[in-house]
Amino acid sequence: MNGWPVDASAEMVDVVFELDAGTIATDHTEALARALRRALPWLDDEPLAGILPLSGLGRGDGLSYVGRRSRLVIRMPIHRSASADALSGSALDLGGEPLGVGRSSLRPLLPVTEVVHSSFVSYDTADEIEFLAACRAELTARGVGGEPVTGRARRIKCAAGEVHGFALMLHGLKRAESVAIQESGLGRHRLLGCGLFVPHKSIAAVGE
Repeated sequence: MNGWPVDASAEMVDVVFELDAGTIATDHTEALARALRRALPWLDDEPLAGILPLSGLGRGDGLSYVGRRSRLVIRMPIHRSASADALSGSALDLGGEPLGVGRSSLRPLLPVTEVVHSSFVSYDTADEIEFLAACRAELTARGVGGEPVTGRARRIKCAAGEVHGFALMLHGLKRAESVAIQESGLGRHRLLGCGLFVPHKSIAAVGE
């Protein structure tokens, strides 16, 4: 792709969508995943694809408020990014609440020298010791260094039961490792927003 950073991932990309103003339920994660799986059926065939938590939302009165700065971000293989353009101009049905999707842009996955962060990583356990053991085992199996630091416990309410996990910071990564973790993620439930990492500036932010 013309103008694409030479050190960016050649496999995965974030497709970032503007959103129309409106309101949606605070617990919208599963409904969003269902709507996007209907709109983009190939999501089920791409195990590394994931839906990042909606950003830029306001909250109050049991609702989430979608505004001018709110964004939907889907991480996907680069070869799928053109087909995702079909979402622009559509309205996703989040359990009877419409979410209007606007223009899209591509955001490369870039190497960082130190820290990546995920707001929610899940190994289907609420036990922090078990969680860290599973995390370290996966990092070792993948040959990735870095030290995991857990943050707040997280949970998502789903029809089949609650999904448990923790916010997670990985620090001390090499540049190639930071790209690899952004490409593949850690743990389970990518379409619920889990296990997806972004570069972060400070280890302290894991507790936010």
